[in-house]
Amino acid sequence: MDRRDYELIDALRADARRPLARLAEELGMPRATLQDRLRKLVKDGVIVKFTVVPDFAKLGKPITAFIMVSFSPVPGLSQRELAQEIASIEDVQEVHLISGQWDILVKVRAGKVEEVGKLVIDRVRMTRGVARTETCVSFESVKEEF
Repeated sequence: MDRRDYELIDALRADARRPLARLAEELGMPRATLQDRLRKLVKDGVIVKFTVVPDFAKLGKPITAFIMVSFSPVPGLSQRELAQEIASIEDVQEVHLISGQWDILVKVRAGKVEEVGKLVIDRVRMTRGVARTETCVSFESVKEEF
């Protein structure tokens, strides 16, 4: 990868909806060259996927919360497997295995704070291998990248 590849990735992260011809013009390279670079970045796994970033408030999910989960070892269940099980819960957006006092960090979206509470109490805490949780509701997202 060179400087031009990084510029292309940054431009796509800012707005991937731009036509390739306009993007090539903005980056000062021929469209065919840009397409070749893009194809190579995808083939090499540098660009994993192209996706949509929705306005969650307009989808009825304006609440973002983070749940810290403590793993309790259970025979036949690893921390990684617990994380995968939590990841399958509806409205869970992200799951991270982390270091420190907590073992797993979960990001969820919901319509109301009460829905977050229901998700934590009825789904996450009832999952085998969860020792305890702590939930933080986000007041505002100052920077969020996808």
